[in-house]
Amino acid sequence: MRTPEQEKSDSIYSEDEALVLRPWQRVRQRILAPIAFVLLRLGISPNMLSFASVCFGIGFCLFVPFEFTIAFWLLVASVICDGLDGVEARLQGTNTERGAFTDMFCDQVVVAFSVSGMAWKGLIHPVLAILFVFAYTALVTFIVMHRLLGVTSHWIVRPSRMVLYAAIALYFFFTIDLLNYLLLLYLFAFPLLALSFWRLRKAL
Repeated sequence: MRTPEQEKSDSIYSEDEALVLRPWQRVRQRILAPIAFVLLRLGISPNMLSFASVCFGIGFCLFVPFEFTIAFWLLVASVICDGLDGVEARLQGTNTERGAFTDMFCDQVVVAFSVSGMAWKGLIHPVLAILFVFAYTALVTFIVMHRLLGVTSHWIVRPSRMVLYAAIALYFFFTIDLLNYLLLLYLFAFPLLALSFWRLRKAL
C-alpha cells in the first residue's frame, strides 16, 4: 500500500483535481502496467517517454497545416507516451517530485504546440489560442506554488487538455469543429486564475 505522501508525489494536481484524477490514475496504472513493464525491459525510461511526448507534439504542430492525418497520429502517440510515463515511474518505484515536474513541463509544451498547430491550420482563433495557453500555463504554475507554500488550491481547476485533444479527434474523425467554442468555455479559467493569485499573494 502506497502512502499519501507517495501518491502526492505522483502528479501535480490541485485539491479538487485530485478527487477525480487520482482514481483515474489508479485505473490507468492497472490497465497500462503490462505495457510499461515491457518498455522498462527495453530500457525506455519514464523521462524518455516524457520527452518523446514533446517530440511528437512538436511534430503535430509542424505537420497539421499540411498533413493532418500524419499530425493527428503523432498527437495520439504523444498522448500515449504521456499516459505511460507516470505508469512506468510508479511501476519502477521512481515516482518523485522531480519526475512529476518533468511530466508537467512536457505536458505544457505539448498543449502549447497542439493549440499553436490548430491555430496555424485555421481551426482555432489566434486570440483564443493565446488566452488559453496563457491561462492554462499560469494555472499550472500557480498550482505548483500552492503546493510549495502550503496554500489551499480548493476550487482551482485547470481546463482539461484531454477534452481539448478529444475535440481535435472529433474534428479528425467526423469533421465536427467545436474547438473555438471549447476555448471560449475555457475562458472561465481566468476567474480561477484571479482567485489563485489572490490566495498566493496573501500567503507571501
